[in-house]
Amino acid sequence: MLRRLPILLLLIGVVRTPAAQPADTLRVQLFTGFQPDVMAVEPTAAARIYAEDFARPLLRLPAGAMLLVDRRGDELRLRTSEGTIFARWIRIYPEEGGHLRLTARRPGQTSGPFTYPGWIQIAPDPSGLQVLNHVALEDYVAAVLAREHHFDDLESTKALAVAIRTYTLRRLQTSDTLLDHAAHQMYEGIDRVTPLIREAVEQTRGEVLTYQGELIEAVYFAASGGHTANNEDVWDGVPQPYLRGRPDPYDRNAPFQHWEASVPRQRLLEILSRKYGTRITGFRIGTHSPDGRVATIELLRERGDPLTIRANEFRLLVNAHFGRHTLRSTYFTARRQGDTYHFEGKGFGHGVGLSQYGALEMSRQGYSYRDILAFYYPGTELHRHEAGALLAAGSSPETERPDDFAPPPARTPAALPEVTTPAASSATRPVVAVGWSATPTRTVERPTHRRIGW
Repeated sequence: MLRRLPILLLLIGVVRTPAAQPADTLRVQLFTGFQPDVMAVEPTAAARIYAEDFARPLLRLPAGAMLLVDRRGDELRLRTSEGTIFARWIRIYPEEGGHLRLTARRPGQTSGPFTYPGWIQIAPDPSGLQVLNHVALEDYVAAVLAREHHFDDLESTKALAVAIRTYTLRRLQTSDTLLDHAAHQMYEGIDRVTPLIREAVEQTRGEVLTYQGELIEAVYFAASGGHTANNEDVWDGVPQPYLRGRPDPYDRNAPFQHWEASVPRQRLLEILSRKYGTRITGFRIGTHSPDGRVATIELLRERGDPLTIRANEFRLLVNAHFGRHTLRSTYFTARRQGDTYHFEGKGFGHGVGLSQYGALEMSRQGYSYRDILAFYYPGTELHRHEAGALLAAGSSPETERPDDFAPPPARTPAALPEVTTPAASSATRPVVAVGWSATPTRTVERPTHRRIGW
């Protein structure tokens, strides 16, 4: 058994060479709500692994080989078929044309595998592992588009590509790191990206929407139910001139013209009571917005006056516990049937901004993506910029990113250790002489992709 030493000792004398992040690259935190404690990494082409910000690679991982990463105290433990090594944090770069396939695991649960472009940074976190993907803007737009939009139609796909790009850059004005779930936008790598999506992204490359020279809040949803919503009727905030509710004649062919859902009364009341810290005995619909959606819900309390909350807050809470297809919109009525609450409604999503089914219908009627954007974001202007300029405009000027590094050169040094797959290795051998142990590895199970709708 080899003696375990901190990885820093392996790299004495190696110069740290931080470099500028490429201009078209942004940063996305992966598996944000999952909190993984084990990460399995498989490169589609050979990949180089670096400890912290050192310039010399630790090892080269061949295509198809597996690296398992977990946390041991304030360090990472890296395991391959050849042994184990430790580092404070790592960077993983696939060689040209390659990607990284990640599977996250925690006790009893697995997320992935998902294939990511760009490069990956992994660090220990109090809850497990923090995983950051450094990815080119247009690759990110394509991946989000593949996750959020499911139509084989070019013009509506181009419209949503512009909305996603604009939303992304606006978000970067307040945060230098994006999240990979619905709090920002759903991002699960490039497995679902199709040639049509690539074409839509390429044809709109660098295009964003502005209002009076500022990037807009380019929110979108699935189906309007016949009328879009004012932003201030759904969320707190200042009314935006380009997010005005209006009749939507293009929604009539959406599959959500009528839906029904039921939830157990007692369980919902328990959830509401726990959420708001008071015993809730029932609820009733409060006010409606001008478009007909429910605007507020009044929660009836055992003691005191009713507690008034936004209807969209109520919808999201119900969906978090009973499934996102339960209350599909705030266009609903509600009634009690014994021990059950029964809802009927129309539309899908918050209703603010661009309707995806409406965009599809506009495209079928011969409208261009510019027409679609003009209808759902009235008064806005379409501009094209280079990716670097867009990111510079979108990022927060007071935020520094000291852990950004440009990918090292693709050439592999002759002395670089290489991990081999078991099939290609005739005997077990240590990869490096210090800091490794011949520890058996286990494979993280990889379930089939689970497709989630809007």
